[in-house]
Amino acid sequence: MVLGLLLLVTILLTPLAATAAPDELECNQQPGNRFFWMERAFCDLPAHGPERATGAVIWNHGISGTTQSWMAPAPPALRLLQARGWDVLMLKRHHGAEASNTLYRTVQRTLDEAKALKKAGYRKVALAGQSFGGYVTLEAVDTSPDIDAAIALAPGVRSISAAGGLDAAVTDRILQSAKVGRLALVFPKNDDVFGYQVRGARAQSILSGRSLPYLLLDETADITGHGGGVTGRFALRYGPCLVDFLAAANPPGTRFTCPPVTDEWPVVRELLMPGRADRPALVQAESTFPAPVPALLGYRYAVLGDSLVLVAPVDGGGGQLRLLYTSTGFKGGVVDAAVKDGAIHATLSNKATLVLKPEGDGVITWTSADRSRSVQAPLARGRDSE
Repeated sequence: MVLGLLLLVTILLTPLAATAAPDELECNQQPGNRFFWMERAFCDLPAHGPERATGAVIWNHGISGTTQSWMAPAPPALRLLQARGWDVLMLKRHHGAEASNTLYRTVQRTLDEAKALKKAGYRKVALAGQSFGGYVTLEAVDTSPDIDAAIALAPGVRSISAAGGLDAAVTDRILQSAKVGRLALVFPKNDDVFGYQVRGARAQSILSGRSLPYLLLDETADITGHGGGVTGRFALRYGPCLVDFLAAANPPGTRFTCPPVTDEWPVVRELLMPGRADRPALVQAESTFPAPVPALLGYRYAVLGDSLVLVAPVDGGGGQLRLLYTSTGFKGGVVDAAVKDGAIHATLSNKATLVLKPEGDGVITWTSADRSRSVQAPLARGRDSE
């Protein structure tokens, strides 16, 4: 019995990321009797390894009481980091094992994993997280001076002293003292989880007096809602900026600014394009499919709500029309499609429906399976994939 307990404690406390075999970092694991475990964030993208990677990122997810918050994926913006030279790993927590010391245990495990990654040869280690995970990230860099970068999206935790809301003074204190190479902060507008508090101005006042490079996207940016930083909309607009910020040689104490994205297609391609071996045969111009298919050929993309989506008519053979659909909020794939009333219609595996019409470069309408919600957006043309 004692031997079994010692073995369990060893499993819970031992860092895994640097020593694990590849299958031990596989995606979509079940927790079993573990409180912590590590996964690769994007198993469809190649791992770079400590010798070739720019660095490694450890992502901490939020906390949702009794729900399975460990099932939440890493945000699309971190997919760009993986695609552009970083290895992104996720520290998962089993919600059923969360207790009063969850924050302390998570911070310590995060730092243990960071130390193990450095020992394995990664030149840089960055911490990242959203909501409670963002708070873990800030607490971790306030504890250890050995972290190269931190990314905190809507960071915070509900406080009893703040009547169940956010005690902003806690994060302000950390911003005044955190020891980290560089810091990226996102405070979305209208953060209902934390009582709609405006936090960016105070953060700017603190960070402008410190000697570390920082990126601050506050309530004046076009990011809305508590989860605004984990959306496809955020990845498209600010993902490339985040990549550049982590690589730039910023002078100490300077605020990094994000230029407009002048060419969205490379970002869309990196986020949503299927791997070369998985790309279907698209409908060609010489095909005999009826209108409006000839007007909607090739890859098109849109920001649909907060999701970034990619669509393209697919030649299913034998005169069968199909449609490629994938998004930052739904993996998607190729589904059957049909032409009706001058539009392309398709039903996804989750029973949501799509309608593509040819106005301009195209218009897409997504409707939920229960028909309670419908979102429409203009499509933009992609280019042939490189």
